[in-house]
Amino acid sequence: MKTILTSLALLGLVLAGTAAATTGAIAQEEAHSDAAPTHFPIHQPKEMDWSFAGPFGTYDKAQLQRGLKVFKEVCATCHSMKLVAFRTLEDLGYSEAQVKALAAEYTINDGPNDAGDMFERPGIPSDHFPAPFPNDQAAAAANGGAAPP
Repeated sequence: MKTILTSLALLGLVLAGTAAATTGAIAQEEAHSDAAPTHFPIHQPKEMDWSFAGPFGTYDKAQLQRGLKVFKEVCATCHSMKLVAFRTLEDLGYSEAQVKALAAEYTINDGPNDAGDMFERPGIPSDHFPAPFPNDQAAAAANGGAAPP
């Protein structure tokens, strides 16, 4: 009989503690929600329906071509796409002739030739976009001590 009473008392303590903790948490949450926030409000981002979402999504080629134009006119003075080959621009909707013409706009440092000298030539589709600076030290010196990514 003593063990039954001890078990019931223990169960009563556990239930009372749980009820008190739950009531305290609810009261604290209500008090917190009524008070004016002491910081800026946090807004959740809106759900958007993107054309490229999901496994079968597609990109708008006109937007991608405009992005390349913006990169060439604005971003390429500091940032590089040295890991991107010109031939991949066909995926943006450019024809093979357009890719060749675009690659030829760039001067590529190549070599060595038979005499062991480096030389410059127009770009071809298999080349990668050249970096805007010869090395990281030159990039850092031109940008206030920090090389751009």
